[in-house]
Amino acid sequence: MARASDDRTKRLARVRRFLDCARVLKDPAHPLRQVALAALPADTGLSPENVAWALDNALEVDASNREIELLCARTPTCERAHVLLSANVFVAALRAIAIGLSAAPRVFVRPSRREPLMVDLLAQAAPGQFEVVETLAPIAGDHCWAYGSDATLAELQRKWPKGILFHGHGSGFGVLVLEPNDLHSTATIEALAAALALDTAAFDQHGCLSPRVILVEKNRDRSWLLGQALAQALAQREQEIPRGTLTPNERADIRRFHDMMCIAGRALPAGNGLVTMETDLLPWTLPPAGRVLHVRTVADAVSDLRPLALAITTIAVNPTNTEAATRLERAFPSARITSVGRMQRPALDGPVDLRGLSGERL
Repeated sequence: MARASDDRTKRLARVRRFLDCARVLKDPAHPLRQVALAALPADTGLSPENVAWALDNALEVDASNREIELLCARTPTCERAHVLLSANVFVAALRAIAIGLSAAPRVFVRPSRREPLMVDLLAQAAPGQFEVVETLAPIAGDHCWAYGSDATLAELQRKWPKGILFHGHGSGFGVLVLEPNDLHSTATIEALAAALALDTAAFDQHGCLSPRVILVEKNRDRSWLLGQALAQALAQREQEIPRGTLTPNERADIRRFHDMMCIAGRALPAGNGLVTMETDLLPWTLPPAGRVLHVRTVADAVSDLRPLALAITTIAVNPTNTEAATRLERAFPSARITSVGRMQRPALDGPVDLRGLSGERL
């Protein structure tokens, strides 16, 4: 019993120490913060304002003791942990490394080759707490946390040796679910639209927590009003957090989706983004990233989302609608349920994406 208590104490201490060290990236006067602000826009494609917002609001260094305790309780223990990162959301490196530290005294991190800077900054802020490597070399009994596309995860599972405990976090997206009473007034609609515009602007929708679709239950007229409010809110938010650079393929995807929705529904300009709405219920089509939101009117959100359950990472609700939150949590236990406006800022109490929580033995 004493040894288990000691192990728990050491795990909590490792995570707390790491977060304390990483806090310098929020300090306006610290050199590492200045490097981050100067270099990360080019590395990530995000605007400087988006990078600054993420460091100030989505870097989870101020987690409560309760959150850290839950993080450790949800993380299995091992001697060696491995972390493979993707490039979609640069601040996600902090949570991924914290999970590794909660699991093991030795943590090996391979940053994304497209965006290695954030891991380098964290390594400088917290020297000696984890090892940055070019190639991960796990052995049987090690736990591995991997983030990336479904194809990347499948390739890792194929080539890594047997006996590894694999925690894969692949492609996913977020949704907002609204019940009829959530849209009872113009003021409420505008407040929900403003909150969702912030969730959408953060990281230009490139993260797995980013909202892509809004499901409105049983109220098409209110769906139209919400779509119009969203278009205005996205345009306004763009004045504070401009959209970053999109690839030619991303721009082409947005044009194609716009043209399709002009035929099958409605498409509203939203600054440099886009809001689309269905005239009649269409087969599920996920809109592209780049600040594109799609409003869908359905009879029942749970039934509409159930076939996509494995891809849904987070579901937002009206913050005053606790009954909706309970209903959705029961229906989708592997998704985080949160308030609109906080989709990009979940508590540091475990993986942001509860899929792959238990791990799969290869």
